[in-house]
Parts: sequence; C-alpha cells; structure tokens
Amino acid sequence: MFNQYFGFMRTPFSRDFQEKEAFLWKDFQNLRTRLDYFLKEGGFFLLTGPVGSGKSTALRFFNASLNPNSYQAVYLNTAFDRKQDFYRTVLSNFYINPPFLPGEARNALKKHLQDMFTKHITPIIILDEAQNIPGFMMEELRLLSNFDFDTKSVVQFVLSGHKLLQQRLKGLENEALRQRISIKFNLQGLTLEETCGYIRHQLTIAGSTASIFTDTVMAKIYDDSKGILRMINRICSSLLLAAMSDGKKIVDDHLFDQVQDEWQ
Repeated sequence: MFNQYFGFMRTPFSRDFQEKEAFLWKDFQNLRTRLDYFLKEGGFFLLTGPVGSGKSTALRFFNASLNPNSYQAVYLNTAFDRKQDFYRTVLSNFYINPPFLPGEARNALKKHLQDMFTKHITPIIILDEAQNIPGFMMEELRLLSNFDFDTKSVVQFVLSGHKLLQQRLKGLENEALRQRISIKFNLQGLTLEETCGYIRHQLTIAGSTASIFTDTVMAKIYDDSKGILRMINRICSSLLLAAMSDGKKIVDDHLFDQVQDEWQ
C-alpha cells in the first residue's frame, strides 16, 4: 500500500524475504553456530525465546541450509490430537504411504528412519510451537528416539517454543525426554544498535536510499518492541502507513507519538 508512495520495490517489513537477504544479528549467528554443532552431536535441540523473537525464521534458515544428500528434515507446527496423526504426517512428509493404526505407523516410521540411516542420510524432525503438543506426544518423541545404535543418533529432533515449553520439560513426567536434550539455546530480542541496523537493512533491501526513520524514532521503536522482530515489523509498518496518510516522507517523534496507541 505504501510501497509506491515511498518508492519501495517490495514491502520492507514483511515475512516474505529470501534467506540470503536476512539480517544476521549476533544472537541469530550464535544460534546458527549451535545448530551446526547439533548436526554432528545429534539428539534433541531445544530452542526457546519470546513470542515473535524469530524462532520460526531461524528454523526456516536452518532447514534451507541442510545438504539434501546428508539430511532430510520434516517441519511441523501442529499440536496433534492422536498418535497416528503425528506418525502419518511425518511419514507423508517423507513420501511414505502411512498405515492407519498408530502402532503400525510408528513401526513404519522407525523402519524408514533406519533405512535412511544405513544410506548415510540423517532425518531431522522439527517441531515448532512445541509448547502446544500434548503430553502423550512428549513420550512418543522419547520412544521414537530409542534405537539400537550407540555411535550416532538415527534421528535428530528440534523442539522450538516459548517459556511454557521450558516449564513443561521441567516436569517429572518429561524427565527422560529432558535428559536427551543435547543443546539448548534461548533466542533473545535485538539490542538497540541491532534494531537500528535491522530497520536500515530492511529499508535498503526494499530499495530505499532515504533515511525514513529518525534516530530518535528508531530508539523509541526499540523501547516499545523490546527488540522483538515481530513487534519491530508491526510498529514500522504502522508508522509508514501513518506517514503516508499525513503526506510525510520522514517518520519523526511527533508522528510516532501520534500513532503509538496502534500497537500498545
């Protein structure tokens, strides 16, 4: 809507972007390093962080970076109501026609995972929004991770969610699963400097050469967003719309204060 007004070639603060154009802040790069190590270590990777902090984006990048000759990943963000739904979904994502009964589906998946392992392909099951999966699914993941191989994990898991996931894993009922977590990482929001860098980066890849947001406005965006990417995007988009409505090309303190209620 405001692209033509500001001369953008694309919307600057949307989720639609190419991996090669991502803004790589410090915490994001630290996460990538740990995920690379996890590929060698195996087991379970626990990714946590505030809502909107970029966890799903990070998993998208991780998935895209995998060598398809060595790894095959399945990305899931659904809270399954039944065991067979989970197994049938994973099998379908591996292009296997799934049996209906949960026991048969579990055995079929374990056989396929072992077949991939013998072909030197490591399967990775990524569960996003994992704080929402039911308790019985936690136990199914533990059972699925049990194989008769001692040197390397046949299948690797990434569990991603906000603080509720951490709380659930601390429960005694999930002790066995928690012990299988080999690496943990908590993704934080951006710093003030990183927030300013992110805003400038997004404007640049959108095709802008102008400094649309003043330095004091970017500091206010950081204060209101706490450095959380989703909130930064929301605030910046609201400010661009407000600037266009007022016929302005620069977002200043007055405009920010005028429309601050839109996201608070």
